[in-house]
Amino acid sequence: MDLPKVREIVNQALELTNQSRSDATQIPISDSTILFGKDGYLDSMALVALLMDIEDALQENDINVSLSDERAMSQVRSPFKDVPSLAGYIHSLLSAQ
Repeated sequence: MDLPKVREIVNQALELTNQSRSDATQIPISDSTILFGKDGYLDSMALVALLMDIEDALQENDINVSLSDERAMSQVRSPFKDVPSLAGYIHSLLSAQ
């Protein structure tokens, strides 16, 4: 799966997340959106829900991958910080399969 398709899946998961949020707490969907950490739009529970939505979307494409494993947690720079780092992390996992 190419990187633009991975970004599309991440953005679709963010749209799904926005469906359960009020207008005041909507997450802007762009390639520069900060997701988690300082200035991020997601707390830890919302991040887990987003990752589950992404994993579900990947499974619909017959791709089974765990996004919140030790590899992700042990990185110096969190792959969950923003949309580009999350999409890049997912793409690297898929490329290694």
